[in-house]
Amino acid sequence: ELKEDLLRVNGDNREQGPYDISPASIARRSLRNLALGYLMQLDDPLVTELCVGQYRDGHNMTDVITALGLIAHSEAKEREELLDDFYQRWSDDPLVLDKWFTVQAISKRGDTIGSVKKLMQHPGFNIRNPNKVRALIGAFCGGNPNHFHAGDGAGYELLGDAVRQLDPLNPQIAARLLRLMARWRRYDERRQQLMK
Repeated sequence: ELKEDLLRVNGDNREQGPYDISPASIARRSLRNLALGYLMQLDDPLVTELCVGQYRDGHNMTDVITALGLIAHSEAKEREELLDDFYQRWSDDPLVLDKWFTVQAISKRGDTIGSVKKLMQHPGFNIRNPNKVRALIGAFCGGNPNHFHAGDGAGYELLGDAVRQLDPLNPQIAARLLRLMARWRRYDERRQQLMK
């Protein structure tokens, strides 16, 4: 019911002129991207095209990474192309590349656990680099509750495997990741057992 209103809000708050860090500009970008996020829930080809266009316009990193994240959640045919494009453009900038790992780690797609495992083998990922670990494994475990707490325990298994690799290399990061299990008693009995 709000599609037209959200399209208008998105369009009215499009960035005009050079990138600006004033509070008003930050608020416009935030509102625009929130509207786009709601619109992407519709699984509408025209909205997907709008999102892809925002990515390709590349006006600022806020809009680019928001659009990439929304596409990463979707089944859009452009998904792999845009993820590859972002990696090719930013592979030399480790901090920006961390965003690439994170948008895939928090994806709501059904294949996310497999994708995270695959990304752990990616040449851009290094288990010895705490930023990469936080961007991929930490983001998955802390920012993707649906998949991390999957009923089959695959998310917990992924964390356990990662912690076993990390512990001899960086026990502090391993321990920090395990904090996610500290509240295991708050979950249903099946998940408690899987966590243990």
